[in-house]
Amino acid sequence: MAKKIAADILGTLPDWVLKEHIKKGIIKIDPLPGDWENSVDEVTLDFHLGNKLRVFSGDGWDIIDTKHTAKEDLEKMMKLVELKKGQPFILTDHDFVIATTKERLTLPDNIVGHLHGKSSLARLGVVVHSTAARFDPGWDGHPVLEFGTFLKGKKIVIYEGSPICAFSFEKLTASVQRSYKSSPNNRYGGSDLPEVSNITGKKIKI
Repeated sequence: MAKKIAADILGTLPDWVLKEHIKKGIIKIDPLPGDWENSVDEVTLDFHLGNKLRVFSGDGWDIIDTKHTAKEDLEKMMKLVELKKGQPFILTDHDFVIATTKERLTLPDNIVGHLHGKSSLARLGVVVHSTAARFDPGWDGHPVLEFGTFLKGKKIVIYEGSPICAFSFEKLTASVQRSYKSSPNNRYGGSDLPEVSNITGKKIKI
């Protein structure tokens, strides 16, 4: 019965509908672990920390100007870290990290993805993606997330490939006229790297 009406469900997708959409390739996730169904709870599916991270370094810059600082300058402020499979990363209370998930996500033109932090990490003081958690219809790429810790004086060890966030999915009443991949506001889709902010869209240096 459930399988017969899965295509008619609107709003946030429950577990059984989410599984059906993934199995049919409506929501595409790559790579998809062999035991992926075990990481589906009531309305979300776990995603895992990828091997590429960007961390703000001691670059000598005191100001980031949201109107004039170019993306190229922000890239100079951040160090690209590449982790091996299962390698630990030590997160301190001074770090702000941009990372990608191990999985690539592709959405159709009538489904929105929502990224959520993990409660188990939140209880350790790790804040995952507190803003900009919406992935629009037509998204195609490795989701980028931001995280840090507010646990003063403590270091948190996290690992490449470990669960870092969870996604829920919402089916719209109709497809959008213009998907994210064709939008002029598509600044971050399609990349395998954790892209820095492109808030200005300019190449002006301060």
